[in-house]
Amino acid sequence: MNRDPEDIQKQILALLQDLLPMASSVDAEAISRSLGGTTSDTSTSLEPPSPLPPRTINNASSGFSGSNRPSQKEALFKLGDVPAVQDRYHALLKNRLQSEIEKNPPLFPWETEQYAYETDWIWSHQLKNIQLPVQVPGDLLAKLLERCQQLAQSSLKEGAKLVQAVEGLFPGQPEALNHLAGLVMTSPVRSGATTAPPAGANFPSSYETAAHAQKMVLSLLAAREILNALTLTVSPYRPVAERQWESHFGTVRLKASYDAQSPASIRLQVALPCDGQLSLQDAEFNLVGHRSTAGYLGMELVEPQLGQAYTLKVVLSDQAESPLTFTVRLQEE
Repeated sequence: MNRDPEDIQKQILALLQDLLPMASSVDAEAISRSLGGTTSDTSTSLEPPSPLPPRTINNASSGFSGSNRPSQKEALFKLGDVPAVQDRYHALLKNRLQSEIEKNPPLFPWETEQYAYETDWIWSHQLKNIQLPVQVPGDLLAKLLERCQQLAQSSLKEGAKLVQAVEGLFPGQPEALNHLAGLVMTSPVRSGATTAPPAGANFPSSYETAAHAQKMVLSLLAAREILNALTLTVSPYRPVAERQWESHFGTVRLKASYDAQSPASIRLQVALPCDGQLSLQDAEFNLVGHRSTAGYLGMELVEPQLGQAYTLKVVLSDQAESPLTFTVRLQEE
């Protein structure tokens, strides 16, 4: 979003005012002096300098002509004599910006505006049941759920899915996320039980007090649990897959069964806690089923394609605008 340059300058100045108390007296004095002000202690605010009274300068006696006299602006913003202060200032600014990003995460790439994720919507009960070494905030889990519903249908490998699921929370750090995703995948997926953290991870008592790398690991663990809960994968060697999801209306139970006998098929049975709708689709078809009361809905996918991701959307009651999307996939092994 384009902002007025004057507004941006005000925000920068406000940030600098916050940084000055954190700096040493020498740092603060140099920073303030470089911006055109003077300071006697670290708590002085960045007020614009008082205008000097007009003076009459004799060009002949001063040795400077009107064309070669240094401008006041150049003198005010000359920082070549304080390289150490510059380094200190840049370090303080970097730390402050990193802290602000953690407190107010940037938008995901697919978001166009800030969205207040509701932690009490109909599908959030399952998120509260995800067992992690440290409890993760509900709004963060809601964001991950939105992203994981899309990624579950991707043909990417698990590690790439995990990185893409959380990269919006930790922008510009792909190498660290890739490394930590590899560690996360060494721990077993334990839906319904506390997820074991990677070996050597010592977590604090809360997400807010966790170190930056620990927050990455916790987010990756949560994304892995959500992706697993949203995916029903069957194969000739594992012909049955079952999942369940706790909702505001009750538990949704799903079962996928693969029959390899010709014609091969995947049978789906979904137990709904109330009236609702199922939709099974890919690029070529869209099967829809309805129930006016709680109970089972069944569908059959004939001659499924190996490796193909099929979308199964569940709608409860009158919540047509808030479906939960599962992915059904047939694998070779």
